[in-house]
Amino acid sequence: MDKSLYSKVKIEDAEEITMRIIEDASSQADSLLESAKKERSRILEEANQEAESKKKEILKKSDVEIEKMKQKIFSTLNLEKKKLFLEEKGRFMESILEKVRAMAMEFRKGPGYKEFLEKAILEGIKVVAEKEVEVLYSALDEKIIKDISVANARFKKSDFKDIGIIVQSNDSRLIFDNTFSARFKRMHEDIYMDLLKGVF
Repeated sequence: MDKSLYSKVKIEDAEEITMRIIEDASSQADSLLESAKKERSRILEEANQEAESKKKEILKKSDVEIEKMKQKIFSTLNLEKKKLFLEEKGRFMESILEKVRAMAMEFRKGPGYKEFLEKAILEGIKVVAEKEVEVLYSALDEKIIKDISVANARFKKSDFKDIGIIVQSNDSRLIFDNTFSARFKRMHEDIYMDLLKGVF
């Protein structure tokens, strides 16, 4: 075979092989590029989904925290409002009760006070339930007490200033405090609740 022909064939073959190699390489490069683009798109999509998911999770947690804070604030405000309301009611009730105490002290000067003392003494004697009792009275009531006579009762001046009396057994084992303060203390809750119902 002629060398030039052989060389020509070889060159043509080489060109064809080169073309094929280039085409194959180009095809592979295109395929790799396409595959890389798809992979990139998939990774970006997953990253976007994960970011969106985290964003939603963070927003959800934020919403929960905001709701908790709102509830806490409302709860605190409601408690503060109730506290202020109760304090105001308490001040109002105390002012009424103070007036009642003042009126009770004025009662000492009134015409029905002697009768009140007699009833308080008899009530005390009944509660103590002893044959003989001692009746303690305020020095402020000495004039009125001198006009009261009760069987089996010995009267003794005491140092309290309150209206009313204290009845006790002779050995001081049994004591019934029937002063205004003691009676008021025993009835305070009922009076307080009645006032609350009537006013509020």
